[in-house]
Amino acid sequence: MKPRKHDLRRFQAGFTLIELLVVIAIIALLIGVLLPALGKAQMTARAVKEQSGMRQAMIAYTMYTDDNRGSLLIGFPDSALWNRMVSRGDEPRDFNGDTLGRTIGSRYPWRLISYFDGNFDGLYQDQRVIEQLAEGIDAPVASGSSETMRYVISLYPSFGLNSYFMGGGAPGDSIPFSQSGERIFGKFYATKFHAVNRPSNQMVFASARDRAEPSILAGYGTVQGSFIVKPPYLYSTSGRQWAASFDEYAETPEQNSGRVSLRYAGKGIAGLLDGHAEQWGWDEFNDMRNWSDKATREDWVLEPNLP
Repeated sequence: MKPRKHDLRRFQAGFTLIELLVVIAIIALLIGVLLPALGKAQMTARAVKEQSGMRQAMIAYTMYTDDNRGSLLIGFPDSALWNRMVSRGDEPRDFNGDTLGRTIGSRYPWRLISYFDGNFDGLYQDQRVIEQLAEGIDAPVASGSSETMRYVISLYPSFGLNSYFMGGGAPGDSIPFSQSGERIFGKFYATKFHAVNRPSNQMVFASARDRAEPSILAGYGTVQGSFIVKPPYLYSTSGRQWAASFDEYAETPEQNSGRVSLRYAGKGIAGLLDGHAEQWGWDEFNDMRNWSDKATREDWVLEPNLP
């Protein structure tokens, strides 16, 4: 006996509205569970990539040291040292061999970039940063011919140099590194590799961030890069220089964390003098024993040697 027509329609019926809503709810639930895990995996991958890039930076830093008879890369040369560099013909040059001048050349990137075979990927771990910077100033990416781009490249590498204690020098604070400053504070910074007692603990570079310079990148906000990072403590008269906790949205990264960036879920990358790289959190970056080979406690400060 053949089934009647209305029975066939009953057997061929599709999903009900309730069943469809249940399926949609399950899919939404699965997406909600998987997206955070996917985001965390992507962040972990970026952190691992930057950690590998930090090791490359330390190889370049070590090559520079070897080529200069154990002398560490000068963090930020003062006017006297810059003049000596010029007289020796050692001033930094761009890809075309043209001199860069003191404003750009005093920052470390253009003095170290030749050890990356002229490849900006070594200093800019996130290529999107330099692309966005180039777009912001309407210049070719990684251009060696654009004066403004050369300037921007010198300002915002992924890794900030611990120049106060490694190599010496800091913009706007040259007195401690002068002859009179050394009489007051002593030679508190390292200039030779062999003079560092704890190379496996001595931080050279750190993941960095900075506020974009308004005159060049108006309205840009925070850039994930800076040529210098500054310690949480420095002079006994100035007290603590960092905020009590890290704020990824701080309007002034220097005041919040000395330009150190904890961009990987509260972690940043540190490059150590012996060549390896580690992921550090707030506590590690706050410990002055990781900044200065002479530091004896986590809140160590420079004390003047006055008679």
